[in-house]
Amino acid sequence: MSTDQPTVDEIRSIFRLVNECCEHWDHPDEWQEILLHGVMDIFEIGVAVIQVIEPGDEAHKPQVLPIASTGWKNAEDERLYLDSLIGENRPRLPNVDKALDPALLHDGTLVFSRPMIVPDDMWYSSAFYRHFVEPIGLDEWVSSFRMAPQLKSVVMIGGNRFLGDDPIAAHRIALLGILAEEITPLLGTRLSLRGQLSKEGLTSRQRQTLDLLLDGLSEKQVANTLGLSKATIHDYIVQLHRHFVVSSRGELLSYFIKRRPKYPNGD
Repeated sequence: MSTDQPTVDEIRSIFRLVNECCEHWDHPDEWQEILLHGVMDIFEIGVAVIQVIEPGDEAHKPQVLPIASTGWKNAEDERLYLDSLIGENRPRLPNVDKALDPALLHDGTLVFSRPMIVPDDMWYSSAFYRHFVEPIGLDEWVSSFRMAPQLKSVVMIGGNRFLGDDPIAAHRIALLGILAEEITPLLGTRLSLRGQLSKEGLTSRQRQTLDLLLDGLSEKQVANTLGLSKATIHDYIVQLHRHFVVSSRGELLSYFIKRRPKYPNGD
């Protein structure tokens, strides 16, 4: 096999990562953390990010919004990253249109490493690199772009290597494309996002009650297991019904069996 192509074991690692994320589908923070650490490990990068690019119109440019990121050495480094996306009067990423424009118009998955978009002389002399990248000790980046019709946006997954690290190998770039193909259609349809109905926001007792109900225990059995009164457990169940916008235990269990997150208004 060409060294420019990922191995079978590397491709399998992508599917294992996606499956692990899906096991935590109802915890947005958890599956995002699993995904980001998987990206760091598989692609040997120092910082990993997930972003959404909302298409603009004639009056507005596309907006790049962060979903999650990890790998920052301190809060100041993370603040610089956020400023690079949403700060006012910030210098733009050099040749950014060469990545964003095709991504917004392309139905498939596009993957770029920094040298594919920005030559060395432009990169290292740019205000963006000097202001946002060099102070953090990062350098070369790699990013995948795939349209997510369910979000009406492009999802970007990628990150940066540390300054002085070797260039990102071609087979790893191809591997990132496979990950984007698999994970992007699941965002908001199989993997819950913030704002969708999930276990996020539940108290520990509410989570314990829900987990025991999902294990098949009755209301009385849940009360005995947790050492609480049946009335207290009943109150927790009523609160769960409100949280997940359901009217019965059957609807509640169905929500988790189907694993299809929804927004509180039912969309």
